[in-house]
Amino acid sequence: MLSCGGGSDDFPETNNTVSPPVEREFEWTIDKGLINGSDNPFPLAKDPVMFLAKNVEFLADDILVAAVSLDGEVKIYPYNYLNNFESVNDRINGKPYAITYCPLTQSALLINGEYNNDSFILRASGYLLHDNVILKNEKSDTYWSQMMGQCIKGSYAGEFSETLNFVEMTWKTVKENFPDAKVFTNSSVPELQSGSTANKADVKIGDLVYGIIGGNNLSSVNGKTAKVFIYHYDDFGVSTTLKSVIINNKKTLVIGNKSDHYITSYINDSNASFEAVQNNFPIVMRDSDNNQWNVFGQAISGPRQGDQLQSHTGFFALFWAWGKFYDNFSFDE
Repeated sequence: MLSCGGGSDDFPETNNTVSPPVEREFEWTIDKGLINGSDNPFPLAKDPVMFLAKNVEFLADDILVAAVSLDGEVKIYPYNYLNNFESVNDRINGKPYAITYCPLTQSALLINGEYNNDSFILRASGYLLHDNVILKNEKSDTYWSQMMGQCIKGSYAGEFSETLNFVEMTWKTVKENFPDAKVFTNSSVPELQSGSTANKADVKIGDLVYGIIGGNNLSSVNGKTAKVFIYHYDDFGVSTTLKSVIINNKKTLVIGNKSDHYITSYINDSNASFEAVQNNFPIVMRDSDNNQWNVFGQAISGPRQGDQLQSHTGFFALFWAWGKFYDNFSFDE
């Protein structure tokens, strides 16, 4: 609840009582019957202690991780450790963000840690919408659906959070290519802060699909729909495959590799044409202007060296979960 001060003119002149705050109760913007759980926030995970990937030896090769790269620094968040918190607040070179993960829908999303020029620290609220985590920003007392990317209760209701690009990959890929990356582990946050999550069955990679949200991120939960462009690993070969499509009237590059286990996407902001690069990971594409780009959409050589390609909102989730939030899909052909 948010509070605001009230005037004292209506109180009897016999006291100097300060008027009680006027409380405003915000309602959910969606059907409350779709929400389960309770307002029991997970412990706060913030500014974790990280460890070098080359010194981490206790992760299996096939563990899935979120790889975040900003300003040339790479941080790695294995999902089996994010599972304890469902939201970890961190920063790279002063840029704040929350890496969020829902174990039931197998969805991860990287959210800008600034909103309306204010800090935006998120934690799992204890509520779920369609078995997907609802995040809470306690400073503004607002609640945010992860897969909708939208505030569904509080003063920002109807507004959308800003997402940042990250790449989902396996721990094997990290070990072989990013030995100096910093890794979030089971000891990154004091044990007393760790939370617990709902039980889940093991999920096969084949059940996961990568979706790029088009339009204005409007979800079918509220009777409005955005087109979601769906890609499965079977849409990509064992070599690096690059697809050029139009999303939101913008030239978009969707690049993936089934054997290396990644799919990601970037907006082509130039008139250059792009092609895939083979056997040179993390370099995955080059353009007709002689720039080479890595898997994080960063130009590492050429006239645009140091530039960062922007992205639409895109992430992996189980297909049934996409179907709960959206009803307009475009599949790769």
